[in-house]
Amino acid sequence: MPTLSAGKIGIYYEEEGRGVPLVMIGGLTATVEVWGRLRGLLAARYRLVMPDNRGSGRTKVENDDGDRHPAWLAQDVLALADGLRLGRFHVLGGSFGGMVAQEVALLYPGRVRSVVIACSHFGGKEKVEAAPGVRETRVRGGVPGATEAERRAALETIFHPDTVRSRPEVVRHYDENKRLFPHSKEELARRGEGVARFDASGRLLGLKVPALVIHGSHDQLVPTANARLIAGRIPGAELVIVEGAGHHFYSEQPEASARAILAFLEKH
Repeated sequence: MPTLSAGKIGIYYEEEGRGVPLVMIGGLTATVEVWGRLRGLLAARYRLVMPDNRGSGRTKVENDDGDRHPAWLAQDVLALADGLRLGRFHVLGGSFGGMVAQEVALLYPGRVRSVVIACSHFGGKEKVEAAPGVRETRVRGGVPGATEAERRAALETIFHPDTVRSRPEVVRHYDENKRLFPHSKEELARRGEGVARFDASGRLLGLKVPALVIHGSHDQLVPTANARLIAGRIPGAELVIVEGAGHHFYSEQPEASARAILAFLEKH
């Protein structure tokens, strides 16, 4: 697959489908594999452009300063869009990628047709935090050297209990890809610092880009209440809660997720 060189960063990305561009930004430790079945459903109508974020997967950064603030990654997204001559594009971001997507829409509104903010929050003091221990369990089970018990506990923070119990293939697909592209404790700390500095809560009131906020009904990692807060802050935003799903709702309920996303994109 292509790698686009943007200054001192070589951005790995994959494309699928034809039509109006939709740039899809993955989460804290995501690579393009994270989109699973959802990508095929969306590619039936759109040209998907899916990068690995800086510090993840096959994207390479020279003289990396370690800054992982979502606004910095938003510049990478624009560099990719410019390099591919995308013009105006839709942008979808999941979890940490949802923060990056917010920054893309806020910083470059003239380039963005619409924004889909998935399983994310707007930062700052008003966001709803995960219950005590949930985030620590997720991080502990996601680093190289984690025990199988730690990995299992981490996966249980990502998925709805019914998915863990009755659809092990969904959980296995996610876990296998995480093992292929691990993140060090140092890299996770960089990302944690970037998230801690992110705060779009006040700026979203002035967002002029059409927005869909979509979230799983049983998200432990980024509690579902955050979706309602974001949607309430963005003028005219649409809100969709995908039932029977956790943080990784688009893996657990890809058809329902695709229906909601496609219905929104078709309006814009």
